[in-house]
Order: sequence, then structure tokens, then C-alpha cells
Amino acid sequence: MTYEAKAPDKTSDSLGFRPKRFWKTVAVTEITGGYTVSLDGRAVKTPKGEALVLPNDTVARRVEAEWAAVGDHVEFSEMPMTRLGFAAVDRMGEVLDDTLVEVTRYSETDLVCYPAEYPQALVTREDAAWKPILVWADTELDLQFHQNKSIIHQPQPAETIHRIQSLIANASVYEQAGIMQAIPLLGSVVLALALWRGHLTGAQAFAASRIGEDFQSETWGHDEEAAKRAEHMKRQAENLEIWFKSLAPTDT
Repeated sequence: MTYEAKAPDKTSDSLGFRPKRFWKTVAVTEITGGYTVSLDGRAVKTPKGEALVLPNDTVARRVEAEWAAVGDHVEFSEMPMTRLGFAAVDRMGEVLDDTLVEVTRYSETDLVCYPAEYPQALVTREDAAWKPILVWADTELDLQFHQNKSIIHQPQPAETIHRIQSLIANASVYEQAGIMQAIPLLGSVVLALALWRGHLTGAQAFAASRIGEDFQSETWGHDEEAAKRAEHMKRQAENLEIWFKSLAPTDT
């Protein structure tokens, strides 16, 4: 018998439903195709009832730690590695075409390709943060992005879009899960790719995505609720850094 770890849906979540902890022991188990996490010897399954196959021992240990840390009730919002594992297994293999369409949409309106025209202090700050990342994307990934300071949309080169699609299509489902969380979080395909490839840390990628908001806060004043949301988003970016690093092969 297996435990089916379903994240609460919108209805159950609005009623405060949280699965109750029933297990005493948590362990990593090697299985066909990778690793999984077992609760009292029963393998965790995804919300769709699939085996939660994880790609390596490092990722499995991080998921294991989340389940071991559960208190009286499961709080999936506090289990980012588990949720990324669920997304990789349940969604990425089935929605690749939709994923590539979504990536294309973000690529055409990428945050770092639409810098501010004024004030000069903001322009200077964005240029200092974004231009080196665009140079990195060109040098390391062969992606040429055009910055546009006009309100009129200018499409990115077709070769760039095709190259991005190829990079993501050839990534593992585990990498795809992280990338597809990073893109909307950061508002940028470029920043998401830089985070994935380890060019930026989670904190650096998030800071680069927040230059405009931070400038406005400095200019017009601090908003406590906005600051709380930003801190939560920063933690998400940092968790994605951990996820990507855990996926990377290590020298033995």
C-alpha cells in the first residue's frame, strides 16, 4: 500500500484542510529509475498517483528532510522540493508543447529586454544589472536578445526563440519544473536561465528582477505588505537555486 501525497485543492485549502501526519519514519529508497521517499516503508506518490521518482540521492535527501520536518499536519507550502518533484513527475512530461508556448510568450516580453527610459538613476541601475546578464546569455547560451526602450513591441530574433525552446525541450523534466517556476517568478526567461545554469544565485536573480520595484519603494516609501510578498518570492528563488544545484551532477 502506498501513501498518496495530494496537495490540497482550492476547495479543501479554503476550508483549512491539511493532511494529518501519520508516519514515524522517513527514508530514501533506491528504485527503478531513481530514488523515492518512503513514509513508514510506504512510498510517497504524486497527486496523480504516480511514483515520486527523484533523479538522484541529493534531491531525494532534500525531499526526505521536508517530510521528516512535518509537524502535526502537512503544509505543502513549506515543502518546495516536494512540490517541484510533484510538478516534474505529474506535469512536465505531458505539457511540453504548452510549456514551450508559455516560454515563447515570456521571451517576447522579457523583463530585462524592456528597460526604463527614465529617470536616469533607474536606467543606470538596470543597465548595470541586466546588460552583463545579456552578454552572458549571448556568450554562454548563444542567445541574442534585443533590448527595447520603445512602447512599440519588437519581436526577439527567431533564432533566439528557437534556441530557447531547444534548451528547455532538452532539459530533464526536473529542470523544466524549476525553470517553469522561475520564469513567472522573475518575469524573465533570461534570469530564469541564468539561475538554472548557476550564473546567478537565487538572491541575485530575484534582486535583478526587482530593480524597478525597489527603486519605487526607495522613491515613494516602503510598503509593509509588499515587502512581505517580496521576501516570500525571494525565498522561492533561493529554493530554486537549491533545486537546480541538487540536480547538477557531482564529481565522484
